[in-house]
Amino acid sequence: MKYPVFICDDDEKQIHEIMEIVGDSEEILSNQEKIKFQVTTSSDYMDAVEKLNKLKSEGGIYFLDIELEKNTEVDSGFDLAEIIKKQDQKAQIIFVTSYDDLSIITYKRRLGPIDYIVKTSDFNKLKQRIISTIEIAIDNLHKSNLKKKLTFSYKIGRRIFNVNMDEVIYVSTTATPHKLLLVETSEIAQFFGSINQYSKENPMLEKINQSCLANPKNIKSIDLHNHRVLFVNGDVEDFSRNNNKRMREYLNRYNYQIEKLTKQEIEDNYI
Repeated sequence: MKYPVFICDDDEKQIHEIMEIVGDSEEILSNQEKIKFQVTTSSDYMDAVEKLNKLKSEGGIYFLDIELEKNTEVDSGFDLAEIIKKQDQKAQIIFVTSYDDLSIITYKRRLGPIDYIVKTSDFNKLKQRIISTIEIAIDNLHKSNLKKKLTFSYKIGRRIFNVNMDEVIYVSTTATPHKLLLVETSEIAQFFGSINQYSKENPMLEKINQSCLANPKNIKSIDLHNHRVLFVNGDVEDFSRNNNKRMREYLNRYNYQIEKLTKQEIEDNYI
């Protein structure tokens, strides 16, 4: 898994130390998955803003010095954090500072950093703290990604709606071009979008045919003989004979009930 890392500090020596530690942490933290960090650095506030606007990262890890410009009264590290939070909702912000406690300022500005790392000349102490914080950041991102997988999101106008994936029965096209129908266990909704796009964004949904995505948990049974899928709410969706192999895979994977078929009929229809 690759994670974007952004380091901003007006001390070049500090930047190089953090870069070295981030590099070492790739091997230290690579247990079940191979971890790689794509590092971008900056030593100037305006340069950092420009680079952030170009990067537009999602799920990044950010090391920010509090005082980037000592000749100004602006806490530019905090300002930079505000910009990052607007661009990257999953941002894992770590303040690198000479001050012991800045929690009151960050609370008032709703910056939500995951850690404050006080600058120190003890490299080993700094390394231990940074690696520990990176591990927390990665864990937070994993949890965020899991939550996203368990949520179906769609947009109507400027409003974004989030639905628990367990409530989704299926999503299908409608007679209106580019308009989709979302059928939930308790209600329905219509919105504009693409089946292919929602298929890419929601790996937990399975494609029944070219116009329907289904939640496997809310399929009641599959009829290979009549090429039909029965959902828990009683709705039925047809699939082509060419999809029999895929439907059989779903049967094996999800252990669905098989309707109206004997073992011989299944073998006759399985291609």
